[in-house]
Amino acid sequence: MGTIWKGHISFGLVNIPVRVESATRDTTPKFRMLHGRDNSPVRTIRVRQGDEERVEYKELVKGYEYEPGHYVILDDEDFRQVALQTTRTIDILDFVDESEIDARYYEKPYYLEVQRGGEKAYALLRKAMRETGRVAVAKVVFQRREHLAAVKVVGDVLVLDLMRFDDELIPLSKVETPGEEGLSDKEVGMALQLVDQLTGRFDPTSYKDEYTVSLLARIQAKIEGREVAKIEAEEPVETQVVDLVAKLKESLERTEGERRAVGE
Repeated sequence: MGTIWKGHISFGLVNIPVRVESATRDTTPKFRMLHGRDNSPVRTIRVRQGDEERVEYKELVKGYEYEPGHYVILDDEDFRQVALQTTRTIDILDFVDESEIDARYYEKPYYLEVQRGGEKAYALLRKAMRETGRVAVAKVVFQRREHLAAVKVVGDVLVLDLMRFDDELIPLSKVETPGEEGLSDKEVGMALQLVDQLTGRFDPTSYKDEYTVSLLARIQAKIEGREVAKIEAEEPVETQVVDLVAKLKESLERTEGERRAVGE
């Protein structure tokens, strides 16, 4: 996996040395931009806005636009000085019930692998969190910025889930939503019945990235010179209010039929 970051989990006065390892991998096919005439690779060239003069990477500086057209320049020393004010510590602030954390706050998971000398403290924190059913809310400086984070137990591994701060989320009140006054008892009852029919245990291995699978199959077909079948996609039809009961009834019958077929 490769170590991304080394530091400590600060748990009261206990420091647990850990390595941060990536918990995800990108399975998306990678593409190069090519010239359509002869398929020669195309590269990006940086030019100065205005006169289109080419700019080399070593000539670039980082500027923060505090007013339109006005910038303050920060160099590597500025970033180093800010970093010196921070620690390489996953600083646990609180323990909370995981159900209290809105899923919108979660951003990206990482595995926490113990370093030599921290085995007992790692196991102790893991056991305490498992038996109390709590997750830890922490702060950590990671990839040149401070993150809110959750430390949770998954199997025998402590997982660091980077989180968004509250001011990074657009409030729910900004989203226009309909009321429920016009729903009939029959519609609600059938919807509940459909949810019940589709309810099962969550098995992440049963869900596949069908788009990527199809894309890779299409790439392979082109490599082998095979004809690629054209797919005509059907546009979803908007469900009208008057059709809700009929659509729910049709959905129930279809779901029941699919369940029966799987069981045979």
